[in-house]
Amino acid sequence: MADDGLRHLLETWADVDPARYPFDPVEMSVAVRTLVPPSPPRATSGDGGHAGWSEDFAWVESVSVLLSDRYGPWAYRWHWGPWEREHVGFVTDHIPAPADAPTFVADSLLAWRRWLESLAERFDHLLPSVDPTRAAGAADVVAAWEAAVAQLMAFAATPAVDNDGWQGNCSRTLQWFLTAAGIPSEEAQAVVDGALERFGWWAPLTAVEIGEVADRVARDAASPTGIVPAGRIDNWPDTWPHGWPSWRATNTGWGAGHPSDRGHSA
Repeated sequence: MADDGLRHLLETWADVDPARYPFDPVEMSVAVRTLVPPSPPRATSGDGGHAGWSEDFAWVESVSVLLSDRYGPWAYRWHWGPWEREHVGFVTDHIPAPADAPTFVADSLLAWRRWLESLAERFDHLLPSVDPTRAAGAADVVAAWEAAVAQLMAFAATPAVDNDGWQGNCSRTLQWFLTAAGIPSEEAQAVVDGALERFGWWAPLTAVEIGEVADRVARDAASPTGIVPAGRIDNWPDTWPHGWPSWRATNTGWGAGHPSDRGHSA
C-alpha cells in the first residue's frame, strides 16, 4: 500500500487534469456498490473514544488504490474535496457505517472531481495570460502571473472550513498551475514553498497575504523561463519589526532572496 501511495502524490497538473481522465459519474455511482470494500466497525476504547484509527486509515487507503486503478491517479485523493470532512486527516473521523460506505465514497469522489473540473476551467482561462509568447514585455508577464496567482489563491481558499486552513489547498493549486504552465515539478514546488513558508499554519488568509504570495510567485515563476531577472526591488523597508532583515531588500548586505535561501529563518 505504501508504494501505491508514493505513486499518487499528485505533484503535477497532468496527474489530476480532468481532460486526461474521462469520467462518468453515473457509471461510478453504480460501480462503487461492488468496488468499495466494507468499512471497518466503529471500535471504541476503554474511555469511550474511537480506537480504530489504523483500521480506518487502511480502509481509506484501500479505497484510494481501487479508485485510482479504475479512474486514474486523480481519484486516489477521493477525500480531498472542498469540505473539511473530505480532507486528508479528517476523513478518518467520518468513516461511515458499512451500509453507507458506497454512497459516502461516491459523494466524496464526485465532489473532488467537480472541484477539479472547476479548477480546470480557471486554468484554461488564466494560462494564456502567462504565456510569454503572447505578452508585450516582461513586465506584462509578471503582472499576468501575479493576477493569476491571486485569483487562484482566492478560489482555493474559499472552501476552507477554518479560515487558517488555506495553505494546503493553495499550495497544491499553485503548484499544479505552475506545472500546467510548463514549469518542472521540482521547480514549481520550490517556488510555491518559498512563497508560503513565511506564513504559519495558524495565520488566516487576508488580502495582504494574497498580495505578498502573488508577488513572490510571479517573479520566481517568470525567472526560470528567462523572461525577467530574479532580483528583488529595493523600495521596501530594510527591516521587519524588531530589526529582522526583509527578504525583499537588496541593500541590507544580505543579498537578494528570502532569508531561508541563505540558511536563515524568517
